[in-house]
Amino acid sequence: MIEELIEFINQDLLEGAAPDLDQHTPLLELGILNSLSMVRLLAHVDQRYGAKIPEHDITPVHFENIETLCALIKTLSAEEQVESDEASSELDRLVKLQESYGIKSELVAAGAGFKQHTLRVKGDGPLWILLPALGNPSTSWSSTLRSVQGRHNAVALDLAGFGLSESENDSPSYVDHVEYTLQYLETLEEKEWVLVANSAGSMIATEIARRHPDKVKALVCTGFGLVDDVESWWGDLKKMSANPEQFLAAAYYHPPKMTPALEDLLNDVLSRPAYHTFLDEYARKSMATTFDGVKVPTLFVAGNHDQIIPPEWSEKAAEKLENATVTRLSRCGHFSASERPEEFVWVVEDFLNKVEMA
Repeated sequence: MIEELIEFINQDLLEGAAPDLDQHTPLLELGILNSLSMVRLLAHVDQRYGAKIPEHDITPVHFENIETLCALIKTLSAEEQVESDEASSELDRLVKLQESYGIKSELVAAGAGFKQHTLRVKGDGPLWILLPALGNPSTSWSSTLRSVQGRHNAVALDLAGFGLSESENDSPSYVDHVEYTLQYLETLEEKEWVLVANSAGSMIATEIARRHPDKVKALVCTGFGLVDDVESWWGDLKKMSANPEQFLAAAYYHPPKMTPALEDLLNDVLSRPAYHTFLDEYARKSMATTFDGVKVPTLFVAGNHDQIIPPEWSEKAAEKLENATVTRLSRCGHFSASERPEEFVWVVEDFLNKVEMA
């Protein structure tokens, strides 16, 4: 089992990048396991060994290395799993894993029938508000949360219609998302924010920055920019969304290997009404003016290999703003915080230090 798992992690998760991997290599400490690779590993363990790992066992103790993981699998394989464990969703498992790191999961009643689910860490300074790409859960920011824990206050959000947030509206528009997010922000004690957003989440962030320049100390947009022909771009994106493997190839420098579990997860997200109602006609028209009137210091983080929002589009957006800079990340696609987590955090911290000194 040890040799099989070494082979799976090195070849399927890391694409052969860790030839020295052994049963004692620290999987979590070295960042080998993240939110996406964890989904694939859990699915592989379930399919290959018939062991569905329950939430309470997703802890650093069991995932410290391959040896500790094998011990857990052998224990579970010898036990009859209770029905509640079998019914646990992969998202619930990922949230449970974050909690084992001291990252707090909260469900906050924000009003108007909306409950905002968040993952939160404590630290110093303004609160980082982490807004995910459309369809991505709050766990997509797990590497960022772990990196800044103890240094910065940060909270990652599940957008309405996705993740563990609860809403009476299963088809929220862009305007709805802005209002839901503002409702949640009104519940916060912190009144100084750094908005850090990925992809379509950046549209929500720019609108909040425009409305509340007194509270937003800085804006960070990754995987986002100025789209000249919105209708053509949206049409191409919808075509890609119908083919999960094609979407991954366009979004990642190193696309994850498609597995049945990952395909099910992507099909679920891409087929949700909330995925298709975000960019309604009003939102698509708004994309042309999304940066108008934004006065706060702004950083664009662009992946050199992003085929969803090419880095040149981020540079065009920066030209429209009075106080904006662009940083390109090599060997990186649309999801820079996931593909290059440590580099991403360093770039953001460096930017914020310069803003503080200005």
